[in-house]
Amino acid sequence: MREQPIGEVVEDDDWVPTGVMWPPEEEIEASEAHDSLVKAVAGSRGVKFFKASLIDVPSGCSLGNLQIAIDEVAGEACAIYVTTHIAQVDAETAEPVFVDETTRPFKFPHGTDVEDAISIFCKNLRLAGIIPSE
Repeated sequence: MREQPIGEVVEDDDWVPTGVMWPPEEEIEASEAHDSLVKAVAGSRGVKFFKASLIDVPSGCSLGNLQIAIDEVAGEACAIYVTTHIAQVDAETAEPVFVDETTRPFKFPHGTDVEDAISIFCKNLRLAGIIPSE
């Protein structure tokens, strides 16, 4: 008779989570999407727009947001990465003045669903060195 291996729990205190995560994406109207994204998909029919926040897993810090347009007919997605920076401080009110900075729209095959498209876009952001790599 063959002896079965004994399963035991292995604790690895050195394991550190890596990568990027996002809460569930939210569908938005075209009027809420960034102008550059809307222009990049102009002329396409049946495009749906979504947004999601990106979070760095190890630190829990927000990395910014993305907006993505899904064209089911063409099987394409187009996405931009949006970060917000303090551009200056208002001299009269001493309040910060925020400005959005975006990447150029990036088109790619969207995969199976919106979450897959976001994952593909994040992979490309990592490869470009825009967000932390895993």
